[in-house]
Amino acid sequence: MRADDTSKTEPRALLGRVCLVLVMLFFGVLFSTAGVAGTVVSADGLKYSTRTSGTPGLLKIFNCATKGTGKQKRTTCFGEFRSDDHRVVDGFSSIDRSYKEGTVLPVQRDGDGNCHAVGVAPTAHQLTVICLSAVGIMAGLASFCSAFSTAMPRTGSRIGAVLWPPRVARLVGRLCIALGIGFAGFGAVAVIGWLITP
Repeated sequence: MRADDTSKTEPRALLGRVCLVLVMLFFGVLFSTAGVAGTVVSADGLKYSTRTSGTPGLLKIFNCATKGTGKQKRTTCFGEFRSDDHRVVDGFSSIDRSYKEGTVLPVQRDGDGNCHAVGVAPTAHQLTVICLSAVGIMAGLASFCSAFSTAMPRTGSRIGAVLWPPRVARLVGRLCIALGIGFAGFGAVAVIGWLITP
């Protein structure tokens, strides 16, 4: 290869590496952000679905309203909440899910008047999202590590050898398998639970 051909190839290779690093960083931020957000939201919902927070009671659905279209479509139902101890009565409580008019369901009411479904299906749903979010966080971290290794191969390989010895790599692999099994198992329970819920 002539010298001028080499000089043309090197900038292209450098440009390709820079683009690859930027793509990896983008996906790293995307997966990590989505994973953390999903984990926080689902952990908050989990405390209500397991009845460890909020006011327990019954919600009688009066009507439902749907807003948005496609992925932005959201249904909110409104009804009267009565706490189990009969101390709290709220005639305009809401829950973010579609139910038939007249349905009475056990819920946990938060401080803002929003109700949360309780039981096996909602809990399984929250755990499904947590498993998926944890995988997203690990995928984001892997993207960051790959971007660093691509930008600085020698330094990245040395750091990777320290941070990711074979034992740690095996543990992470087993954790990913466990999260995948949890996602599939909890997801199946959630789907079945929602299907049999009136």
